[in-house]
Amino acid sequence: MLDRIDPPVREHAAGSLDPLFSPASIAVLGASADPLKIGGRPIKFLKAHGYGGTILPVNPRGGEVQGLPALRSVAELPLGVDHAVVALPASAVLEAAQACADRGVKAMTVFSAGFAEIGPEGAAMQARLSALARESGMRIIGPNCMGVMNFRIGMIASFAFMVDLGLPRLGRTALVSQSGAFGGQALVMARRRGLPLGAWVTTGNECDVEMADCLAHFARDDQTDVIMGYMEGCRSPDRLVHALALARERGKRVVMVKAGSSDVGRAAAQSHTGALAGNDRVFDSLFRQYGVHRADSIESFFDAAYAAGSGKRITEGRVGVFTVSGGVGVLMADVAEQEKLDMAPLPQPAQDELRAMLPLAAVRNPVDGTAQIWSDMELFRRFLRTMLREGRYEAVVFFLTAMPYSPPLQQPLAEIFADLRREFPDPALVLSMLAPQALQDELADHGYLLIEDASRAIRALSALRALSQPSPGPADLASLPHVPHFPALEAANEHAAKDVLARVGIPVPPERAVAGIDDACAAASELGYPVALKVLSQDIVHKSEAGGVALDIADEAGLRQAWAAMRESVARAAPRARIEGMLVAPMAPAGVEMILGVQRDPVFGPVVMVGMGGIYAELLDDVSLRIAPVDAEGAMSMVRGLKAFALLDGARGRPRADLDALVRAIVRLSVFAHRHADRIESIDINPFRVFEAGRGAAALDAVLLTRDPEDGGHA
Repeated sequence: MLDRIDPPVREHAAGSLDPLFSPASIAVLGASADPLKIGGRPIKFLKAHGYGGTILPVNPRGGEVQGLPALRSVAELPLGVDHAVVALPASAVLEAAQACADRGVKAMTVFSAGFAEIGPEGAAMQARLSALARESGMRIIGPNCMGVMNFRIGMIASFAFMVDLGLPRLGRTALVSQSGAFGGQALVMARRRGLPLGAWVTTGNECDVEMADCLAHFARDDQTDVIMGYMEGCRSPDRLVHALALARERGKRVVMVKAGSSDVGRAAAQSHTGALAGNDRVFDSLFRQYGVHRADSIESFFDAAYAAGSGKRITEGRVGVFTVSGGVGVLMADVAEQEKLDMAPLPQPAQDELRAMLPLAAVRNPVDGTAQIWSDMELFRRFLRTMLREGRYEAVVFFLTAMPYSPPLQQPLAEIFADLRREFPDPALVLSMLAPQALQDELADHGYLLIEDASRAIRALSALRALSQPSPGPADLASLPHVPHFPALEAANEHAAKDVLARVGIPVPPERAVAGIDDACAAASELGYPVALKVLSQDIVHKSEAGGVALDIADEAGLRQAWAAMRESVARAAPRARIEGMLVAPMAPAGVEMILGVQRDPVFGPVVMVGMGGIYAELLDDVSLRIAPVDAEGAMSMVRGLKAFALLDGARGRPRADLDALVRAIVRLSVFAHRHADRIESIDINPFRVFEAGRGAAALDAVLLTRDPEDGGHA
């Protein structure tokens, strides 16, 4: 039976999820005497798993339900019940929810389907349920969910048949899933993989309680160290950011699967949950900012959470491998290299010591004891002890094949690995082997991670290293510069866009907008040759393709010739474009060309982008994103995250670029976008040229698209 604590009997804070997860009393509406029915399963599970609180079945027929006296209606409930479980038809849910609110019920789990997922009529009923939650303060999870479980107190408020298969080991990991089907599968997988869980919840249609609320609850929970999340979409970005910031602040490790990275996946997620999946890259950026590990498969999701639950840290990535199969050792080394883990060789004296014990062994790293090592278990002990003592690895994987199934080896192995764990408590130790369940359980109790597949074991350690790294966290709002607010925001062409950027504090070159060639020649004379000439038109975004750009014009004759040629080529390429004049600018010094931009994300609002210019952004997809606003530390993190950062940092004898100027521009652009989030659709500064260190930078071209905050359309 599970170790458990009695449900707390205390007042819950307003808006708290404690009544959902730690209730002192649970009412079951639609309670059934049949433990196979949806209304019967929660009562069966609560009784079977030792829930110590009060269970109150509600059934119109009254009498007795599974040995408990049943109430005929919600009106007979005592005032202030913590948690009501609703297993009623959708048509009866609203009336029941109102009755619960009237009796002061603090929280409700609604299993019932037939709401927003079926169409407009169901969506209208769900909206009324949401309004009731807001008005009454009663927290509602669901509808259309599989419920809530707190294994520590035996609180199984769910109808999931998977509970009948057995519960996972009790641990300090909580799992939150927007999908009930995935939540059910995850329950079975956690048990089969030995992943200890403390709590489990599926959020369903999220009429009130959202995934982000559950993440925040477990971030505050002192009995939770690791939070697993299966996410399909995000309804309230502010809540999600707050939850992830809270988890980071409290040192909780968060492992996430985010579905919807493909166009097809996003459409499916919207259809399934009614939530916007958003730009997948923005979620990637958000997760990196708050130290969330994003798993790319269900398998890696569980492995990463399992490794995180060990409580171990891998900061440098130093990993040792012991194997009794040379080939598998090579395979593990290959995976470690792919994951950028450090397979540092053992020190030479340690190699000599191991070779003296076993002359045919490979003793560098991976260390291959060969099959000979099984013939002498005392040698086995000394060999591994030497490797752990001298290697000083942050983690070690032991690949033992299926030999632990051999009866004569089982007791010695249990004793040897128990002793090693006591002597070396700090590193993460992973056993990759096939073994009887009893032996696996015994070694798991000693703090070993057990992952059968050797490659998965290495990848789990890579995830653990990622979760051990510091993350930037939220922007330091106090450090952000002041940026003016624009009561009206119009930028019909490049010159107007640059004027706005200049007022924001983003450097732009001195330039002149002119209507005629004589004015252009006067401007060029004032600015100094060589100059660039560009067409000004709100209808022409890609000026070069329309023949609307001429560079390195050396003198007045060249300028007059370029003017005439440009008017002719633009008229031919874009005959209906409105031409507002021309732009004359001095040629900028050499530097590194970047792209700065802002895009309005449908979930998170303005998102800032920085990328290397030219082929790097387009062909190599080399960009960094961050939700606005961004402080200087965050901006520098974005820049350093670019694949081609070395080009800015003085690689191969290049002059080092003015990184400070680039960072200042990113920060100011982000603050500007944040302040005008309701009116900016996108900003594109391309190129943004960064000169040598100390010489600044300049926006050489810019497009600013605004939107009407009232209707969401473009201005």
